[in-house]
Amino acid sequence: MENDISQSSFLDFSITPIKEPHEILEKCNGSNQQKLLVVYNKNDESEERLEFLKKILASAKFDIEDDILLLKVTPKIAFSFIALRTKVAQTHPSGGIDNLLVFGFEPKHFGLNLQVHKYVPFHFYESGFLFADGLSMIENDKALKGALWNGMKELFLK
Repeated sequence: MENDISQSSFLDFSITPIKEPHEILEKCNGSNQQKLLVVYNKNDESEERLEFLKKILASAKFDIEDDILLLKVTPKIAFSFIALRTKVAQTHPSGGIDNLLVFGFEPKHFGLNLQVHKYVPFHFYESGFLFADGLSMIENDKALKGALWNGMKELFLK
């Protein structure tokens, strides 16, 4: 096709289809009483890693069932964090998301065009963010555990 811009050099980046916020919200578990969305890679899931995640959250005084929205997704499922946050504020009994804790994904996966350093919390668009490596990488690395703990203290335990 002559005018197909997807075949030209005009688009020099990959296009990722994003899921609608209601589709993502349906995949979430938890009551979200503390307005924290925790996202981890479904491909990184095991019973041991879920227990490890529970310990991580408990160290910052979060209960995995009551205090957070837990979302496990594959790298093929991308979505807009801002659109999801708006949807949760409009429809979820908790009334919103104040913070995002991510294991194993980059900001662009959530529609955020940001350059960030892992384990360094930051605020953007009225939300706190903390990006970390996947649970499987952190689980057996004392330095990464320490970096994660320091980032969580700064973001959640002020």
